[in-house]
Amino acid sequence: MSDIIVSLANEEQLQACYRLAYQVFCLEMGTMRENADHERGILCDEAILRSKVLCAEVDGEVVGTLAMLIGTSDRFPEHFEHGFEIERFVPVVPRDRMSIMIRFLVKPEYRGSAVPMKLIAESAKYQFQLGLQLLFCDCQPHLVNLYESVGFRPYAPVFEQAGFGIMVPLVFVVPDVAHLRSIRSPIIRYSKGIDDPVLTVSIVKLLPDNAPVTSMGDLERAAWMEAVGFLGQPRQNTGAFEGFSEEEMTAFLNRSQVLECADGHQIVVKGQGTRSAYVILEGAVDVRSNGALVARLGAGEMFGEFALLLDTKRTADVFAKGERVRLVVLDERNLQKLLASHAELAAKFLLNLSRSLAVRLLNQSAAR
Repeated sequence: MSDIIVSLANEEQLQACYRLAYQVFCLEMGTMRENADHERGILCDEAILRSKVLCAEVDGEVVGTLAMLIGTSDRFPEHFEHGFEIERFVPVVPRDRMSIMIRFLVKPEYRGSAVPMKLIAESAKYQFQLGLQLLFCDCQPHLVNLYESVGFRPYAPVFEQAGFGIMVPLVFVVPDVAHLRSIRSPIIRYSKGIDDPVLTVSIVKLLPDNAPVTSMGDLERAAWMEAVGFLGQPRQNTGAFEGFSEEEMTAFLNRSQVLECADGHQIVVKGQGTRSAYVILEGAVDVRSNGALVARLGAGEMFGEFALLLDTKRTADVFAKGERVRLVVLDERNLQKLLASHAELAAKFLLNLSRSLAVRLLNQSAAR
């Protein structure tokens, strides 16, 4: 691939970024259409107009964009204030030292390239130079691993965003250079002169001991064994990991996330292009099509596998059901790599999926 050039967008590039937003959100994902200029094929709103916008170009073509809504003494728009729990941090960090990263978009053919990481790295470098101390963003569950590898941390309850489903709030504690070193962050090279251990301690004290999104690999041994034992149990409707050994399950789940949802949260949005799959660890979910209940899935069962296996858009809406719903999010890229490199493991996993789907189809047929 040719060199990737990332820069603050000029007026011409801004228009290309607005067109990219329209293509991804309105055409690909089928959302935010009420905010778009359909005649011109652009998507631009007040938050973007207030932001600094980066664009990534390859051979003169804008292939990605990321906007930074940099704080002032005023409050952020209310949905940002609420979703990111900004007030939590104000006693330690003023709003004019905060930034919220929004509209992180990459053309489909470049999503597996170096473009996404280049945009994240250059945005971090720019915000470090401005002297910002907290960077916020949100992402869909399947992208948490990407953001954590850079230095972001989940810290607040997931929230639902219309047209997108559940989103995970993340924070980047800029002066915590020790954390960047510990995870070998690719942006550690830009951290010279920003280290502030005293401020870091004050900020980290504001973060919860138990984040609502946790990597399976970070669970304590007892919790890990409980989860692995539960997921491997035989059940009436075949589970995704039934018959797996602890070693085999570790290969699948070590970098997966455990996600907590509230009753009624929309986890999957029909028509979206995301490919992650989910296993229910606790609680249940309702699968709906055009508002009608298609299936209720319980602990140990899997959903989202159609989009994962068939490389197609989501075929139904899925909502959390119950006071406490915990899900294991199967990272699409890791899953695809495992399926490609571990033939026997892939065969066992796919056999379980086919049995589970067959039982579900039989149950739906009997219910008609």
